[in-house]
Amino acid sequence: MKEFEHQNVAYNFPLERYCQSLLTIVAILIVAHISLNYLDIRHDNIHWLIIELFHLDEENNIPTWFSSFMLANNAALLAVIAIKATTHRLHWHLLAIGFLILSIDEVAGIHESFNTVSEMNWTLVGAVLVADLFVIYIPFLRSLQPRIMFGYVLSGVIFVSGALIIEFFSRNIDSDSLTYVFATSAEEGMEMLGSLLFLFFNLTHLKQSQRSFVIDVG
Repeated sequence: MKEFEHQNVAYNFPLERYCQSLLTIVAILIVAHISLNYLDIRHDNIHWLIIELFHLDEENNIPTWFSSFMLANNAALLAVIAIKATTHRLHWHLLAIGFLILSIDEVAGIHESFNTVSEMNWTLVGAVLVADLFVIYIPFLRSLQPRIMFGYVLSGVIFVSGALIIEFFSRNIDSDSLTYVFATSAEEGMEMLGSLLFLFFNLTHLKQSQRSFVIDVG
C-alpha cells in the first residue's frame, strides 16, 4: 500500500467574498420578515407557515438557524485563535466558549426560559454581565491592534444594542402591530450584523497572524 507523505497545504480564504455572502443573506432575511408581516397585517393573505419560516422573532426557523450558524462560526474561529495565541489564551478560550453558548441559546431559547421562571427581565441580568465582562476584558482589548480592537468593540456595541436595549424597550409592544415588526427587525438584524462584523474581524485577525490558513493532510 502506498503511503502518503505528511504535508501542509496552505490556501488563502476568500474573506471579503464570504462575509459579503453572509451580509446578503442577512439583508434577504430582514426584507423577507418585514415584507411578509406587512402583507399579512395589511391584507391577511399570507399563510402562517410561510410567515413563521422567516419570522425573526420565532424559533426553529431559517433566521434562527442562520444566526446560530454565524455564532458557531465565531466560536470555531475563536477556538483556533486561542490555540495559536501566545498571549491572553484564557481570554480567547472564554470568548470561544461564550459564543458557543450563544449559538446553542439561539436555537434552544435558554434566555426566554429565564423569563418564565423569574419576574426579572433577562435583559437586565445580561446588561450587568456584559458590563462586568467589558471591564475584565479591557487589558485584553488594549493588547490588540487598534483596528481589530475597534472592530471588536463596534461589533459588540451593535450586538448588545439589539440583544438587550431594543429587546428591553420593545417587550410591551403589540406583537400584531407593524411597530413590533420593525422592532424585531432592528433587534434581530443588529444581532446578526454584530455577529457578522465580529466574524469579519476574527477572520481578519487570524489571517494577519497566520497570513494563511494551514491544513494538515495525512
